[in-house]
Amino acid sequence: MKRYVLNGSLLFCCLFLWNCNPADSRSEEIPVASEELMAEGEADSAGAYVVEEQDTTLQPVQEITLHAIGNTLEEIAYKEDTLEVEAEVLVNLTFINEGVDMPMMHNVVFTAPDKYKQVAMAAAEVGASGNYVPETPAVIAASPMALPGQTVELEFISPSKPGAYNYVCTYPDHWHRMHGVLLVK
Repeated sequence: MKRYVLNGSLLFCCLFLWNCNPADSRSEEIPVASEELMAEGEADSAGAYVVEEQDTTLQPVQEITLHAIGNTLEEIAYKEDTLEVEAEVLVNLTFINEGVDMPMMHNVVFTAPDKYKQVAMAAAEVGASGNYVPETPAVIAASPMALPGQTVELEFISPSKPGAYNYVCTYPDHWHRMHGVLLVK
């Protein structure tokens, strides 16, 4: 009887060790990081190596901020009267309305060179239902209206041709004091 127990235990140990063999065919299914991956990649929290490919779709991005200041029609203005961007870059504009009273709603509309007055006049006809932004090729990009104390963001591609473009607030009668130059280099 002792011989059967001993042979059974020996058989069990052999089967157990055979199942734990790292050369088992199942181990081929588990990816192992190569030396090349270890050299190029970085280990994540689980210890696996991650290789990041270069994203060729990225484009240059330029961050700019514009402030609307003043709380009466005599005081209103853009704090920055000139903004500079590179040609054909993605522009991330943060527009901050520092006004406090309700009539101090503002936007910023980027226009073709010397077209800001025409765009502002057409905006008055469009009215609030059109966000005071006329549909015209002279408009390059436009932010939504920013209520007093509100910050809005706008993304647009800057013009490909260098030059002096304009920006303007198209809320009725604001354009007289709220306009500036967008220099595209």
